Amino acid sequence: MIYITQGHQLGIGLEIFLKSFLLLSFEEKKMVRLVVNKQNFNQNLKDLNLDIKLFHDLIIIENIETTIFPSTNSLLTALGLMTTKDILVTLPTSKDQLLFNNINQAGYTEFFRSYFNNKNISMTFKGLTQNVLLITDHIPLKIVSSTIDETIILEKLKITLDNFKKYFFKFDEIIFSGINPHAGENGLLGDEEIAIKKAIPRLVKSYGNIFSGPYSGDTLHHYKNTKLNQLFVYMYHDQGLAQFKSQYGVIGLNITLGLPFLRLSVDHGTAFDLYGKNKANISGMIYLFKQAFEVLSVNK
Repeated sequence: MIYITQGHQLGIGLEIFLKSFLLLSFEEKKMVRLVVNKQNFNQNLKDLNLDIKLFHDLIIIENIETTIFPSTNSLLTALGLMTTKDILVTLPTSKDQLLFNNINQAGYTEFFRSYFNNKNISMTFKGLTQNVLLITDHIPLKIVSSTIDETIILEKLKITLDNFKKYFFKFDEIIFSGINPHAGENGLLGDEEIAIKKAIPRLVKSYGNIFSGPYSGDTLHHYKNTKLNQLFVYMYHDQGLAQFKSQYGVIGLNITLGLPFLRLSVDHGTAFDLYGKNKANISGMIYLFKQAFEVLSVNK
């Protein structure tokens, strides 16, 4: 089963979902459950001029309270319903709508780290021809270098490689970026790459000789080979996602690995300025559904 949580009520999440759902086959529609506040759902139908009858195959779970935190309420409801064989899809929200123990979370990934008490849950991205792992994600740039050490690299790679193999495919090659310009120029521009260099031999012992780097982050994508299943490992958020999103735009998956189940999301945000205008690009959601149903078919 695929459980969809509603995201921000004033974003484009429900729009891209509703339009994409209509493109699914009858059998695919039976595998989808939307966890949504009924008022928010009906308002989106009205804004988009969609008839409720078009969604007779969609089982909607409506017991979401109308509060200022519908994203959190929807997510908690879905987590209470899911099994390890299900897929969770979270629609875009804003960070002020995600709370755990009355503390704002910096994003869905941080919410899951708190909820499951696992700091090494990994944020990865899957595009049409490229895959990205971020060693650090939603943290200030000034603490990136002090956060990265050999242990976090090893744990993030283990979670990512083991789970990617389970849900998608095995990687042929893993390529590391450095932190500093020119990957530190052998210490002339910094020594933060030492942790990466220490981690790689240990990874080789566990997974084979498929690791290389660290290379300069600004040229890492030059090693791209579409004949291989490659993983590009970036040290911080914008270092990896700037080039990823410039290539794929809205067609990409934001994947959380290390949970008891697979979590997917589109790789774009709420686009508040497009809410209710019936203009949102649904390509990313279509790609997400395609990938989700492939995972379900392989992991029955």
